[in-house]
Amino acid sequence: MLRKLAVLGSPIEHSKSPAIHAAAYRVLGINWEYEKIEVRKGGLKPFVEGLAPEWLGLSLTMPLKEEAARLAESLNPAAELTGAVNTLVRTETGWSGYNTDVFGIAQALRLAGISRPASVLIIGSGATATSAVTAIGEMNSDAEVLVYARNAKTRGELVSFAKSMGLRAKAARNIKNAGKKVALTIATLPGGALDEDAAKLAKKKFAPAGAMLDVAYSPWPSAFAGVWHNAHKPIISGLEMLLWQAVGQIRIFQNGSPDQPLLNEVAVVEAMRHALD
Repeated sequence: MLRKLAVLGSPIEHSKSPAIHAAAYRVLGINWEYEKIEVRKGGLKPFVEGLAPEWLGLSLTMPLKEEAARLAESLNPAAELTGAVNTLVRTETGWSGYNTDVFGIAQALRLAGISRPASVLIIGSGATATSAVTAIGEMNSDAEVLVYARNAKTRGELVSFAKSMGLRAKAARNIKNAGKKVALTIATLPGGALDEDAAKLAKKKFAPAGAMLDVAYSPWPSAFAGVWHNAHKPIISGLEMLLWQAVGQIRIFQNGSPDQPLLNEVAVVEAMRHALD
């Protein structure tokens, strides 16, 4: 039976997930179809309830990750900890939820040579920011985490979440002062959301202390990442996170676990990376 999968979210037209999943399926020799479908906030449950039996799994992007966590009848540890699900897999009794964003962020950082960040500025306070904090906690349980977000309520919740993991966490008043202190900055906002901040920082000839990962990848480099690039600091594209969270998803779809590597995974990743280019 042909198995069907899709990435859901809004907006979704820019998604590169179909290209990288299709590349992986070709190498693996599996007859799966993967598409992108616009599903707006509040629309996940009715969409899932209408799926035919051939649907195997779903990838979730903004703004559906919290809805997916509520819909799933079981959660893997990362999803349970963060309350965010970016992967749903059909089971005999319902849907299981996973979070592979944590793995994607950690893997993107490790491949850039960042294995134990001592101090991190997280920009944003949504589902991806929560996954970023979780990834940092897994990489260095002694890390200092600063959170910059305009929403005071969710900013406070993310600081409390980081503290609950044993991290030394507090709110940051602004990007400029915090960015001068930390070894790593992770921007978790959608593409374009930090363009105004980037212009202000560039005008002030801002000199960041360390590397930065911008989860936004369209366009790349983002204006915000450009500030770090112009200061001769390492920048990591959100495409790396996208690729590795997708590897985690495909492991789940085929092996039932995000921790069990795929057969011929080196070739699979190479094909996925080529699809991104």
